[in-house]
Amino acid sequence: MKMSTKTRLMLSAISAAALAATAAPTYAQDSDDDVVVVTGSRIVKQDFISNSPVATVEAIQFERTGVINTEDLLNTLPQTVAGLTSTSNNPGNGTATIDLRGLGANRTLVLVNGRRAQPNGQAGIVDINTIPPALIENVEVLTGGASSVYGADAVSGVVNFILRDDFDGIQANIGYNATEQGDGDILNANVTIGANSADGKGNATFSIGWTDRQAVLQGDREFSNVALFDNGAGDGLEPGGSSGVPGTSIFAGFDFGEPIPADADIGAGPNVGLGVFDADGTLRPFVLGGDVNDFYNYAPVNFLQLPQERFTLGGTARYEFNDHAEAYIEGRFAQNVVASQLAPTPIFQTPDNGTGNPGDPPVGFSLDGNPFINPASQQIISDAIGDGIDTDGDGIDDTASFLLRRRLVEVGPRFNNDTRNTFQLVTGVRGDLWIDNWGYDVSYSEGRTTNSNFQTGNVNRDRFDQALLLADADGDGNVDLDANGNPSCADTGSNGATIDCSPLNLFGPGNISPDAAAFLQTAVSTTDETIQRVLQANVNGDLGEFSLTDSPIGFAIGAEYIENIFEFRPSQDVAASTIAGFNGAPPVQGEYDVYSAYGEAQIPLLSGLPFAERLTLDIAGRVSDFSTVGTEYNYKVGGEWAINDQIRLRGNFNTAVRAPNIGELFSPQGENFPGADDPCSASGAPAGGITPELSAACVATGVPLAAVGTPLLDPAAGQIRSIVGGNPDLDVEEAETITFGAVFTPDFVEGLTVSVDYFDIQIDDSIALFGGGTDNILNVCLTDTNVGGPGSAFCNAVNRRADGTIDFVSNQAANVAFESLTGIDFAAQYGFEAGEIGDFNFNYLGTVTFESEFQAFEGDTIFDCAGLFGNNCGEPDPEYRHRLSGAWLKDSWTTQIVWQLLGSVDDGGILDDPVTTQFVDSIGTTHYFDVSVSKSFGDNLTLTVGSNNVLDEDPPIIGDNDEQANTFPSTYDPFGRSFFANARINF
Repeated sequence: MKMSTKTRLMLSAISAAALAATAAPTYAQDSDDDVVVVTGSRIVKQDFISNSPVATVEAIQFERTGVINTEDLLNTLPQTVAGLTSTSNNPGNGTATIDLRGLGANRTLVLVNGRRAQPNGQAGIVDINTIPPALIENVEVLTGGASSVYGADAVSGVVNFILRDDFDGIQANIGYNATEQGDGDILNANVTIGANSADGKGNATFSIGWTDRQAVLQGDREFSNVALFDNGAGDGLEPGGSSGVPGTSIFAGFDFGEPIPADADIGAGPNVGLGVFDADGTLRPFVLGGDVNDFYNYAPVNFLQLPQERFTLGGTARYEFNDHAEAYIEGRFAQNVVASQLAPTPIFQTPDNGTGNPGDPPVGFSLDGNPFINPASQQIISDAIGDGIDTDGDGIDDTASFLLRRRLVEVGPRFNNDTRNTFQLVTGVRGDLWIDNWGYDVSYSEGRTTNSNFQTGNVNRDRFDQALLLADADGDGNVDLDANGNPSCADTGSNGATIDCSPLNLFGPGNISPDAAAFLQTAVSTTDETIQRVLQANVNGDLGEFSLTDSPIGFAIGAEYIENIFEFRPSQDVAASTIAGFNGAPPVQGEYDVYSAYGEAQIPLLSGLPFAERLTLDIAGRVSDFSTVGTEYNYKVGGEWAINDQIRLRGNFNTAVRAPNIGELFSPQGENFPGADDPCSASGAPAGGITPELSAACVATGVPLAAVGTPLLDPAAGQIRSIVGGNPDLDVEEAETITFGAVFTPDFVEGLTVSVDYFDIQIDDSIALFGGGTDNILNVCLTDTNVGGPGSAFCNAVNRRADGTIDFVSNQAANVAFESLTGIDFAAQYGFEAGEIGDFNFNYLGTVTFESEFQAFEGDTIFDCAGLFGNNCGEPDPEYRHRLSGAWLKDSWTTQIVWQLLGSVDDGGILDDPVTTQFVDSIGTTHYFDVSVSKSFGDNLTLTVGSNNVLDEDPPIIGDNDEQANTFPSTYDPFGRSFFANARINF
């Protein structure tokens, strides 16, 4: 089963300006009165220190690392695992997401100024491309459950983007980034204008920005320009690809009349019949192995970096009428245009009789007298898969039922273009109440995201079938030919096309005519709309001093209403799944709302005593009434024990819930193509080979004996069609999060702060696809005699074609999975002055992951993905990783070096899954070094130049156990050394 990995960090809080991210629990100073709300709590306190681990990224780091898209910087932190990024071509949807701890982007809550950001799509995930980078003041990352304070979705933590609201002046930024090879250009420009009111009680800040990112193709890099596969011998990778080829491959146990040469390497016996057509219509054996084979290399035209054009507008305004009322407004608009591109459509299809009902008899293609297939090949096909009807008695059947695998290169690449518009408006009023040290904040937010998707390169399946069946008007069993020797379609109607049917010559590369290609093509589109409305009211303050301390009891209470609405509107071909190319998907419409109330308190127990400089108790609780799953409760208990000024202990126990999102609840059945292996195939067979028991199970579930263990069953591009859908009976996920640790600020090393935090997250009733997903369903069906085997629910979910290849696997969302994650986070911050040499600051963030477990359903194998990658574990999950940054400040110069380390990982398919083998079984420790130099020219101009991946570290090449491009491009840098330059101008 492919799933996200789990990792990273629980740290503490506020940074020195020169550092990339901080871990030291220093005091936050956000106003003249030194009062602050830190992410993870709504309690306002003076000199407040968070008892939850929080890491902060300052905005200056976007300049010093050359990062233009926010996710590229956040994904270098040890507490995040790569979500969707600029390299996410397939899978991908043109968005950028944050995935804390690898527990899924749908379990990471994204806030802007402490309020929910506008989500995108049916999963309710935020596209952080929509947050204007120029307005970001800092980003606070809290890992661990925060549902008591913020509600559902905060299972793994919170990412809070804090925007500027006090800027005064005009600032322009321009940045440029390109690889050493001169491609992948990214240009970014923005202007921010702000002004304070004359009486100092208000501010208005406005920003406009534009980003242009150029595409890089997989064909532009040597490591990714050929799809590489395990050669099956355990000693290397070889060129691979898809059996859907430009010449058309066809399987039916063909006997080519003579033994197939051994070097053809087709897998099992001399006459196992996978054939491929040459340009003259001759059928010959398909060469399945070696450096020169018949597989189609789909890699070169895929994007390695997606092109993007982004336009953002954002603004904030506030005005304090008096101590009791400050009105504020925040507005954000973003338009993102992002494209993806795949190789031309592969169509694997047995045409049916037009009803589309499973089990209907297939319609054959015209065989006898077909001018596109030479007579000798007609005879081979007739003998193997003919219809048994020979009208003219020439020994060749009239038609044949078939499975064809064709790469429709004549139709052109598949191109997908998303234009996503996101708008969010927040209005509110806040101020002091008429009780000392009490305040309030009431706000209303409404957001809307609309996405228009346009696709080309798709093929209409009905017209594909229509164009294959040629006319035989006189019924003599031979195809009718005109005076020029050309056939015509049996049904010449347009069937929704702009032109009438043109006969389809699939039998040989390059033989599809322009008219036939035009008849097949169908341009499709979809639109979707996401609406979120949030009304919330919060009161915070203190309840007076506790008798044993001189500190007040801090509290916050509040209520919140959230409404989420989503609608997906596909064009007809997409809705009916009558396309081949991109996925079909039915319409989706759903909504839910939730009413919540919460309360939290920080209670000082002791202070100013020996071994108890400060002892506090934190408690919080929340009750939520969902329109879908009913009433749910969760709570938090934690606190801190400051033994003295040098040692502080902290800990928290959180419960969290995540209610199912609209997609999980209401999605009808639709297509998906996850990475998976067929245990009956050559690439998916166990390391010890096909056992008699496995062979029998394969045959019992619909695989011809001759095909078992052969490459004939290898999934195209390592993907298997899956039919997935929602479940309106889903319940909430329930999670428990434990964190405890210590913070050290020793007097004997001035400027040093060290923190160590243990984390333990467990999620019960986790929402997952039935059986843990496609790969796991296949494995359980064929190898687990306890719950799998022929006739089991797992095998019933696997639907095979007549030749044994998998048509689709059916699975549905359910509350069946269990997830567990444990580890330790380390952080250190050290800064010192070195006289005339300058100032030095160092920051270290590291994570050790002990276990990262996933169980698809009760009784299933528990996969521990710590230190693993692959089909069972997804993105690489090193047991150790870190980010270490160092900055040297001298006069107007700043030099920064960042060292990111990703520990070694092994192939989880080999170690944990007995039915999966891959050649590449490990990825070594990977190091990335980034450097930059900044020079300030007074207060008006700052120039920064730098290089990322300065040592030009190559990505690991792992073949078909990859995510895409023979590697994991969101985790490992696929571009090589790059250079950037930024200019910041103040007027």
